[in-house]
Amino acid sequence: MIGPLDEHLAHQTEMPVAQVASEHPAWQDRFYFNIHDMEGNFVAITGLGAYPNRQTMDAYLFVVYKGNHYSLYRSRPLRGDRHDMKVEELSYRIVDPLRAWQLELSDAENGISASLEFQARCPPLEFSPIYWEKEGRLVVKQYHYTQAGRYRGRFQVGGDTIEGLIGMRDRSWGIRVIPDVDIWIWISAQFPRYCISAWLWESRAGQLVHFDGGMVSEEGPIVRLTAMEHQLELWPGTRRPRGGLFRLTSQGGERWELEAQEIVSIFIGGPGPKFSLDDKDALAQADRQAIGFDQFCRFRMGADEGYGIVEFMVVGGSERYSIPPASLPLSP
Repeated sequence: MIGPLDEHLAHQTEMPVAQVASEHPAWQDRFYFNIHDMEGNFVAITGLGAYPNRQTMDAYLFVVYKGNHYSLYRSRPLRGDRHDMKVEELSYRIVDPLRAWQLELSDAENGISASLEFQARCPPLEFSPIYWEKEGRLVVKQYHYTQAGRYRGRFQVGGDTIEGLIGMRDRSWGIRVIPDVDIWIWISAQFPRYCISAWLWESRAGQLVHFDGGMVSEEGPIVRLTAMEHQLELWPGTRRPRGGLFRLTSQGGERWELEAQEIVSIFIGGPGPKFSLDDKDALAQADRQAIGFDQFCRFRMGADEGYGIVEFMVVGGSERYSIPPASLPLSP
């Protein structure tokens, strides 16, 4: 099927762009944005994914503000076209490749809307390709990069307008079978002079599957990270961390200790479209069902303080931390 992307000099096989090289049903082309302030009051995540072999596209928006957790999911037929990055009221557009994106977001039922332009503050950080098979099944074969930025524009929740937002975006493509993921930890930390992006995959038993990351300054130099040890503290009786200590090692042998303290959590795959974080029953249900948590955190590294996200994907759980698998049924 020919589509708009075929007009660009972007072909890498003898087939139209709509037909990817792999026939795996989980092959996907995705992006993600996290959006937050530097005071610990507001956090949101949004993104979109195209599945050419399933001929579907989906998008989502999660917001946590003033004690309420909001979630919106949308999907549509792909129709062979990854060029139109819009699913109903969630729309995304590249303004300037590797520099700027436009986000138009709306969740009318919950009184949420946003018109934002992501503007890069740091160069992109390219991660090494990740490949993992578990028990003879392919779990991941994917390429990935991240980029820290600032947002121009406004986010509105109810009658409140939030401005001065920052965040990090993620871009990935390839195969990733979420039901077979055990645990990953992705750090997306923003400090005044630099950012940290680091991604660790482990098996349920604690075996290292993959790690890569870097410290990126606004001027551009990248300090590659080669190892990350972690020590997590969970909220009692939950699957959710409330804090973590991460020991980072650079390619040159330097070591840092990065502390993260949860401010609020976004529950990925929890109940929706809205619940109060003060509702103990809803919170417990969200904790049981979540395949992961995007935790808005306050970071400290030496004398530096920052804000950002630690994403804990815990589909298969972790024996070390006694995190059981998610109870939400998943389809491959």
